[in-house]
Amino acid sequence: MTTPVTPENAPGPVLLPTPEVVQAQQLLARQQLAVAIDRARAAANRDPAAPEPTLP
Repeated sequence: MTTPVTPENAPGPVLLPTPEVVQAQQLLARQQLAVAIDRARAAANRDPAAPEPTLP
């Protein structure tokens, strides 16, 4: 059972589900999915003997 988030029990700022907030969350989710797909494609095309790339 979960407790609904209210300003009194939230660990940080509460984002109300306004159309702008929902749109921003959907955009962020699409961007994260696109990055994950690009990384998966790069991993699939990489030579298995090549070292794993490191992030800067």
